[in-house]
Amino acid sequence: MGTRYKTKLLVAYRSGDVCAMPSCGKRLTPESTSDGPVNIGEAAHIAGEHGGKGKGKRSARFDPNMTDEERSHFDNLVYLCGTCHTIVDAIPQGEKDFPVERLSTIKAEHENKVRQAMLEAFADVGFPELQEATRWATTIQPSSTTIDYSLLKVEDKIRKNDLDNDALGVIAMGLGVASEVARYIENVAQTDPHFPERLKAGFLEEYWRLRKNDVVGGELFELMCRFSQQGFQRQAERSAGLAVLIHLFEACEVFEK
Repeated sequence: MGTRYKTKLLVAYRSGDVCAMPSCGKRLTPESTSDGPVNIGEAAHIAGEHGGKGKGKRSARFDPNMTDEERSHFDNLVYLCGTCHTIVDAIPQGEKDFPVERLSTIKAEHENKVRQAMLEAFADVGFPELQEATRWATTIQPSSTTIDYSLLKVEDKIRKNDLDNDALGVIAMGLGVASEVARYIENVAQTDPHFPERLKAGFLEEYWRLRKNDVVGGELFELMCRFSQQGFQRQAERSAGLAVLIHLFEACEVFEK
């Protein structure tokens, strides 16, 4: 059973779109002039995917006691560049140098580092970062203004979407700069009255696209977080994108239904 695309996107988001190998750190979402970021990273299996039956070769670190679902779960995947993926999957040397325990530690330490950097960068979010983080909205068609829509409170949205403590931490930090996001949107709207609706329309379009693909709960929240980052390079811009998402989480119907 192959790894689902949405799972690969979750692995990429948690890895900050950077190769998790400490000696590498290659950025794996280069700048793109097309409609979206280009993903060149690979979701590498910690415990190998194939057991070697039939014509296929045995994968490094294959564990016969795991189910296919466990092998394809993001907890068993680490985001690597193609070169590092080849190195850790080489048999026998890569398998010996990078056993399950070591790769699991590399994954955990890297993802913790990415998360900490993301949270710390909220302090650097200002108008310049928000301008870069929302530039994509200039290409979005404005939606009709929502009328008589009863918004849920933030805590109700959190319960409704069954969000975990990691998501709560991002929401809490994002709400800390929500007023700055609101001021920025109001400022832009003075010269571009349709900007707020275009911005909301862009997030709602992605939200409903994910919902139609049966993405819900924590996975939905994290994939929306990744969408908000739009493949940005600088951490301040990535966190600015998150701040916009959290502002909309609080102020409009994203995550309502």
